[in-house]
Amino acid sequence: MSKKPNQNERMKFYVIIAAIFVVIFAFLALVSLGIYKYDWQNRFMKAVETVIPFPAVHIKGAGTISVREIKGDIEAVRKFYESQNFDQIGMRVDFSTDQGKKRLKLKEKDILNKLIENKVIEKLAKAREISINDATIDEEIDRSIDQYGNRQNLMSELNRLYGWTLEDFKKKVVGPELYAEKLADAFVNEVDNAPQEKKIKSLYERVTSKKEDFAKVASEASEGQSSANGGDLGWSTKEQLISEVGDKAFSMKTGQVSEVISSPLGFHIIKLEDIKTDNGENMVHLRQIFVKKITFSDWLKEQMKKYPVTVFLRGYQWNSSEAAVEFSDPEMQQFEQTLPANSEGDPSIF
Repeated sequence: MSKKPNQNERMKFYVIIAAIFVVIFAFLALVSLGIYKYDWQNRFMKAVETVIPFPAVHIKGAGTISVREIKGDIEAVRKFYESQNFDQIGMRVDFSTDQGKKRLKLKEKDILNKLIENKVIEKLAKAREISINDATIDEEIDRSIDQYGNRQNLMSELNRLYGWTLEDFKKKVVGPELYAEKLADAFVNEVDNAPQEKKIKSLYERVTSKKEDFAKVASEASEGQSSANGGDLGWSTKEQLISEVGDKAFSMKTGQVSEVISSPLGFHIIKLEDIKTDNGENMVHLRQIFVKKITFSDWLKEQMKKYPVTVFLRGYQWNSSEAAVEFSDPEMQQFEQTLPANSEGDPSIF
């Protein structure tokens, strides 16, 4: 007959368990400090991040993005640029310098925003009973395989350029793109552009029935950048114009005003000012009155504003009014603002 553990033995057991919990807590606290405050980069930290999914971002209602995922994508970006031979065009990428590390930080911010967007898109899609199955993803993969000749070539290129497997490609690129495409299709049936359509019809009446000056109406009411110049778009070839506008413009006579034209961007009324041929290429001089539609990107941005986002990584903050991650570090804010003027010869900023 076995003896029941006495009180001293139970106390020893409890002390051992408590000590284990203290050690684990201290370990997690130390690692968290290294990740979130000091951004330690070493083999030990990489190994820990592989095992423990420390959160980098939490999107309330849409999920969490791990530090491991962010850093994996950063490594893929680094590998992509370092695998390219830019010497032939007189350009180079070096992420090891102080400036290079800052440029890589810009890439990290872009990745954060893209991953947050992907999470929200997937959540919005599933709320509309949109699902992506393996068969649909494999169909998209087959199209990519056709571009590379065979599956092995595609897998080799993914590994060479990004260090990815085919499964990585499915998860990081194909799946999110399919969700975005299907959500965009659903958006078309949800959006209401009736107020915009009413406005463009009113403007059409002003320049046709009421015979008001086209440039004057464009200056007063057009929503395009050209409104500052009375709607003047200058000279354009057909290829330089959005297809719906180009098709109409090259079928008109000089001085003619078009009916309302609908495009993915909005509603257009165009006036053909002149026609010419330059170096054998036909060109048109147009004025435009433009009313912007609610686009998918506009709608998505408004939807994203509804999701509270917490960014745990040092140096970042969530701008809820813009629905985007931005730098909290003044030095990085300044670097980002001045980058275009100090980036000649570095293709990584494109």
